[in-house]
Amino acid sequence: MQHVNWVIGALEPELRADFAKDLVEVELEHGQVLQTEGGLVEQVYFPTGAVIGLFSTLPTGEVIETAMVGWDGALGVFEACGSRRSTCRAQVQIPGRAWRMRGEAYRRAFERSNALREHVHKYVELLLMEARQYVACNALHSVEARLSRSILEALDRADESAQLPMTQEELAQMLGVQRTTVTLAINQLQAAGALRSRRGVIQVIDRKQVERRACCCWRTVADARNEILGSPEPVCADEVH
Repeated sequence: MQHVNWVIGALEPELRADFAKDLVEVELEHGQVLQTEGGLVEQVYFPTGAVIGLFSTLPTGEVIETAMVGWDGALGVFEACGSRRSTCRAQVQIPGRAWRMRGEAYRRAFERSNALREHVHKYVELLLMEARQYVACNALHSVEARLSRSILEALDRADESAQLPMTQEELAQMLGVQRTTVTLAINQLQAAGALRSRRGVIQVIDRKQVERRACCCWRTVADARNEILGSPEPVCADEVH
């Protein structure tokens, strides 16, 4: 199922036609790398069904996921107007469609559209809130609870198919733990009848069960997302340029 990308939906009606001329609909494949650490940001992506993971690599070579980008956001909207360099690797976690726009075209639209600038600012606010919440979550909550939270977040950003093409190695990177630890948590959720894991696919059998086993952070972030993205209040409208 495709969603309307929230950032694109911000555009003023009179600008949508011009904006649409620079958009190309693309099908993103699982594992596809869209940005590399330190690489030039030449394209901006607005997912409508795909989910993109952002990964940071430590000096020791360990890789950990730091954020997910779905219909509620976009990839490259900050960097394209700033340093124009990516600070992380962006890789497709869940395949699906997205709109793609060249960085220079996006910068022109950003200058012209006050609504677009406001939505990007709200998206920044949401990402900061999520980052703070997950620092506490990673320190205090069990792997099973965090795994359940991550599965729900992926489902919320993708569609209602209840199937996620994620390997246990990818889940380990999402949680910052060893693969064996993820295997144990998945076995616990399977024993409870919440999901089934097979050949790189997580199939959710009982979403309510997953919600009960997830930590409170999933609901906290979901409520904040609805509040921030749904707020009609302008964001420093007279100062955003």
